[in-house]
Amino acid sequence: MLIILLIVELFVGFLIGGTYLYLRFKAPITPITPVANVTTHKPINYNPQRPTKKQDNQSNETTNPSSPPSQILYENAQTRKVLGWIPYWDQQAAFSSFKKNADVFDFTSIFWYVLRSNGTIKKYPYAVEDPSIIKFAHSKNVKVLALIANLPAEDEGGNWDSERVDKVIKTSTARQKHIADLVALTKRLGFDGINIDYEALRADQKNNFSLFIKELATALHKNNKLLAVALHPKPEENNPQYSNGSEAQDWKELGKYADQLHLMTYEEHWETSEPGPIASVPWVSLILNYARGVIPSNKLFVGVPMYGYDWSNSGVANGLTYQDVLALIKRYKPKISWDSKSQSNHFTYKAGGTTHNVWYEDNASFKAKLDLFKQLGTTNLAFWRLGHEDTRVWTTLRNSK
Repeated sequence: MLIILLIVELFVGFLIGGTYLYLRFKAPITPITPVANVTTHKPINYNPQRPTKKQDNQSNETTNPSSPPSQILYENAQTRKVLGWIPYWDQQAAFSSFKKNADVFDFTSIFWYVLRSNGTIKKYPYAVEDPSIIKFAHSKNVKVLALIANLPAEDEGGNWDSERVDKVIKTSTARQKHIADLVALTKRLGFDGINIDYEALRADQKNNFSLFIKELATALHKNNKLLAVALHPKPEENNPQYSNGSEAQDWKELGKYADQLHLMTYEEHWETSEPGPIASVPWVSLILNYARGVIPSNKLFVGVPMYGYDWSNSGVANGLTYQDVLALIKRYKPKISWDSKSQSNHFTYKAGGTTHNVWYEDNASFKAKLDLFKQLGTTNLAFWRLGHEDTRVWTTLRNSK
């Protein structure tokens, strides 16, 4: 997640429903030509849909982690499965982390592909397709998913685009063409499946999106391939305070067909929100208490963030890798505080007369979430993302089995 210090916002001024701005990436002012296994175009964090301010208020509610939903699908213990994402903009560091810790993973998902505005699937301009990553993963019995996103490529501009998704899901003919393209992609480089990451969809796309996932799952399964779908967090099916793209995702329906549902339980606070935890235990518990009542336990993968934010009076926080956090601690020697409510660390420091407020995820916050997961009976984990993380989490993970 390391990033060149001098950056500009890559995508600015994009509104969904006139409510709020979605920002997912920052880009260096001067694009850097990538070499094999090295991509430096994108920054550290994978920010899912921006919540509304109301969601932020909702997220601070304290819930009982052990309180069950009305219907629990988690009665039987299961073997834990673990997935880690490899982003193209920090591919070298992510792959290095994966190689060192391949024994803890069952799946990896590689962020290489974009759904273009014309409905075709292309490699991101700065992505480097490296078959050796797939080959290595397979040598360690790790299955590899190809992630496809509706985040426009660098040469297109813009932000999460529901219109391009409309083009490929609104008719049977369009769906079958898109599905054929996705199946062909899995075969070209030997992927074991597809990871659909179509975000910021509208509520009126819900039925077509569910139908698309059903038909895609059927086609992939016929070819012995897997289907994973990224989910926006929400505490219930229809909550206006969580108008974040989740309205288009019928969790119960998607759970009938997809093999994996990746719950993006992070970004409780984000670049343009007030400072706060990335994924507090009470907030994650709130989301999981709903999810575990509608999604089969073997299909639900809980998102685990491994990054932080540095807020100042600039209006937009800087994303931080854990290594960035350590560098700030070494330089400014702040007092680190453990927030018992959120179960996460934070600190403040001053630079150039400006006060900075840093919240971040590390091994301590991961341990707290593991305790929650054990209470709730959720076992599968999906780490966003590999590269420059607190490496102690892997030891914690190994020791928790």
